[in-house]
Amino acid sequence: MAYDDGRPGRPQRQTPTSPTNNTLSYRISSISDITDIGNYNDEFAESPTLRARESLVSIQSYDSRTTPRPESASRSYSGSSGWSVPFLTSGGGGYEPVSVTGGPARGHSLRNTYSGSTLRSPPDTIDEGRESIDLALLPAAAPMGNTGPYSPLARDDSNDTPAFDWTTSLGPTSSNDPFIKSMQEQEAQGKLTGGLGAGFKPNATMRESELLAADQTPTRTPSRTFSRRRSSLGRTATLKGLAQQQANKRGEVIQVIIEEPEVDISAMTGPDTNSTDDSKMRSSTFPQNKERTEVFYPQPNWKPFSMRWPYLCMLIVLSAGLGAGQECLYRASVRHDGLVKFHSPSDISPPVYFAFKFVPTMVAVLFGVLWQITDFEVKRLEAYYQLSKEGGALAAESINVDYITFFNFLRPVRALRLRHYAVAISSVVSLLAISLVPTLSAAAIILTPDRAKRMDDPTGEKTIRIHPVWSRFLTSTLAIIAALGCVLFWQLQSRKSGLLADVKGIAGLAAMANVSHILMDFKDTDVATHKDIHHKLKHNRYVLRNSSLAPDHQNPATQQERDKYEREITHLSENPHPLMLRAAGMVPFIVGIGVFMALIPIFLFTPAGYLTDRAPWVVTALAVCIKLGWGSVETDVRMMEPFYILSRRDAPPRTLTLDYTAMPFGWVAFKALLNGHFLVFFVGFGSVMAEVLTILVTSLATVEGKDFIDHLRPAGQQQQQHRRDTAASGDEDPTRLKNAGQETDLSFWISLGLATFILFYMAVVAAAVFARRRHPFLPRQPNTIASHLAFIHQSKMLYDFVGTEKLSSAAMARTLEALGKRYGLGWFEGRDGQTHCGVDQEPLMSSYKHGVDLAKSNKPWLDVEWL
Repeated sequence: MAYDDGRPGRPQRQTPTSPTNNTLSYRISSISDITDIGNYNDEFAESPTLRARESLVSIQSYDSRTTPRPESASRSYSGSSGWSVPFLTSGGGGYEPVSVTGGPARGHSLRNTYSGSTLRSPPDTIDEGRESIDLALLPAAAPMGNTGPYSPLARDDSNDTPAFDWTTSLGPTSSNDPFIKSMQEQEAQGKLTGGLGAGFKPNATMRESELLAADQTPTRTPSRTFSRRRSSLGRTATLKGLAQQQANKRGEVIQVIIEEPEVDISAMTGPDTNSTDDSKMRSSTFPQNKERTEVFYPQPNWKPFSMRWPYLCMLIVLSAGLGAGQECLYRASVRHDGLVKFHSPSDISPPVYFAFKFVPTMVAVLFGVLWQITDFEVKRLEAYYQLSKEGGALAAESINVDYITFFNFLRPVRALRLRHYAVAISSVVSLLAISLVPTLSAAAIILTPDRAKRMDDPTGEKTIRIHPVWSRFLTSTLAIIAALGCVLFWQLQSRKSGLLADVKGIAGLAAMANVSHILMDFKDTDVATHKDIHHKLKHNRYVLRNSSLAPDHQNPATQQERDKYEREITHLSENPHPLMLRAAGMVPFIVGIGVFMALIPIFLFTPAGYLTDRAPWVVTALAVCIKLGWGSVETDVRMMEPFYILSRRDAPPRTLTLDYTAMPFGWVAFKALLNGHFLVFFVGFGSVMAEVLTILVTSLATVEGKDFIDHLRPAGQQQQQHRRDTAASGDEDPTRLKNAGQETDLSFWISLGLATFILFYMAVVAAAVFARRRHPFLPRQPNTIASHLAFIHQSKMLYDFVGTEKLSSAAMARTLEALGKRYGLGWFEGRDGQTHCGVDQEPLMSSYKHGVDLAKSNKPWLDVEWL
């Protein structure tokens, strides 16, 4: 209630001690403008004119006075509205203005207010307890459904701010700036800057009820894997499966809120009376649900085409089909007493001649190439499969494993020891398909009778048969390959790679390593060897989550795992240069090519050819050895080429995404030619020619070359040799000896010429590779994930890879090209202000020279230890 103290000219004041008294309000209300009920009852009443609202700044406060207009100076206003507003704490009360004469103002009753409302003029806006809609704005409102055009924005109002301003994280470019120094201090203390190491953040949060409601769809999509979820699962397993399904479906990190009621045994024993904690007493009476959260990451499953089910099924069917076809050929040979019978090679039609002379070896070589493509991809991606599995993998079993440059015949043993069964199976299958199948296919096809009888009767009947023993060996080998292919199919289809796209080059690993703090594990490993890195990381566990590599410190290695790798000597070479690029590997290989080149004419034109007639598979086996050695050369050249380009400094951005090891057989030569990397092109083309070499030397294994050499002599020498051969053999036509084999003049010389050219080509290219790549230009071989990360762990270029972990290789290349930076390999100033060796953006401090530690030579007072 308002009261009057009897003194004129003074406003009424509220009783300050009464909590029920009306208080003044700063807020504006228009309730009093629309609560005059009389306006709606008196049809002759004049409606008040609506006025615009005053500015908040011009409204008077408690001590301000309102001077009424002359026609309303003697009128007073009720302190309460005619409408009941029960939610107002002040009871809807206001205040009453005092008349000009200073007399006391009296509040009118509801009846007087109701009846006299038609005679009063519109009152001033009054402060009341709630703010509502101002009806004075109604005349200016636009009609519904008829919105006029918007006025154009001023030029200064346009938002040209980029999505992310790198200067907020990188700061000024001066190294003496305090901002740069503070960032360097943070990096030196192990804190990543500039957006690096931001961590994993959930993209969406779902409650358990929402998760269960989203799984009400009865339809089920067919699965391509052998694994099948059981219908009867517990609550925890069901929620986990549904949450993982949602994360995979959305491709986002999902945080699930799980409510689990705590078991309250106070219902039987009662609360603890000795406890004085009111929260515990209250929880014993009113049970509370505690919420816990679990984070689920998407599990992408990108894999190359050679590891997908259509390609693997094709290989399995092809293996089984070749085995069945070989058995059918053998049975047909037995049933018809041979496959082809002839007296002279000219009696055979060209298609039939080509079919039995070249097709078997061509099919065997192509079969090995198809399996080799799959084997190469399995070896390259096995580390990511290990990292993406639940619980991750130790460094010794993932990022420190090298299957690419490891010795072929020891690779299955190493894989079995690490329990990488997919690599073990793939390696065994590849070795069988590359080496054993072509050799057995060459040994399975024989020409009868033997060479001595054919020389005695050159025009006699000759028969091409299938050898029973070698044929069964070949059939068994193909059956084993088909069976192992089924096991490999199950291995690859029951696991997920955890990759969204192919990880190509340095850029691919840099994008995967910028989210977590994995880079800090490689501190002081710039010029460390594989042994040092192995001992530093062997007990660390790493995971692949949301397309990013991360350390898993919450799941340390068990004691059994620690004991397993405690005294283990790493299988990686300590030499910074691959074996086939060093003299220890390349020189014997070149000598081997020369020896094999010399053996071919010895087998053809000397009595030593009887050895190949008895065991024609020997020549094929030697050709396979040459092919395997050339494959090692190609692997090393592929792996080192991007780093060689970076070591020459000022490399283009596409060098960071260049990865020849991820390219299939044959395609690498074409791609290298387009990129202008001619040495890689010559080596890649040599791999194709090595496969052709196997086919050619197999066709020459059973040929008597002396019978074809007469055509190269002059006419006089040919007549003299003809007389000598006639006198020695008693045959009037010694040229008939050419009919003792299965080669024609054209096929013999073409096969011999191509085989000699291929061997000469391989020797020249191998010598060129050794001359250009024999010097080490890296502190260690880049054959593991850990080795790559050690090269870039302090690079400033990593700032450009923030937020790129989910980009494809093509998108990554476009992003780097748009930046327009150049890159190199050498010594540079890292993010911590110290001197480091690795790959970074130009300009660098110096190029890398093997054996020279520029960090210690420039700052010898720094005592930095690796371990």
